[in-house]
Order: sequence, then structure tokens, then C-alpha cells
Amino acid sequence: MFKSAFAQRGFAPVVLSRAVGASATPTSALIPWNSCGAYMAATLGVATFSYLPYAVFNFASPLLAIALAYLGLRMLRGGAPVEAPAAERASPPGC
Repeated sequence: MFKSAFAQRGFAPVVLSRAVGASATPTSALIPWNSCGAYMAATLGVATFSYLPYAVFNFASPLLAIALAYLGLRMLRGGAPVEAPAAERASPPGC
């Protein structure tokens, strides 16, 4: 989904992988209706929101990833920026 956006900005694919790993993976345990959150709640035997105050890493990881991206630290470049395909440029916003 975001591969073309990262490529247009000239970032290496590892930056997209790191962004997903640092933000989506830890926070999925906090969402009770996805498989990760349901598994954690069933395994622990408590509601998802019960362990929410103790999930410091789950909040810190995405915030740290945003801060590092904003500062430009470890934002590896993958060569020249790739231009979006004509079909993507012609589509209306929000599609």
C-alpha cells in the first residue's frame, strides 16, 4: 500500500519495513478485535484495556519511529526517486 509512496520519496525498502515493524506490530496487541489483541486477551485472561496502562513499549515504539523520521535519522535512500505510474497520478484523491 505504501511502497510506491516510499519509492517516490527515494527511500530504501528497508525504511518501509522498519516503519511497519516499529508502529503496526506493537500496537496490534492493543486492538481487541484483531487476531493479536484477541489472542493476548484470551491468553492473559483479561480485557485488552486492562493491560493498556502497562503497554509502554506499544506506545513508545511508534512515537520513537515518528521522531526519528522527523529528524531524518537512519532514513536510508534507495537511489533516485521513482515517478508514480500514470494510473496513480490520474486517480482522484481518496481513491
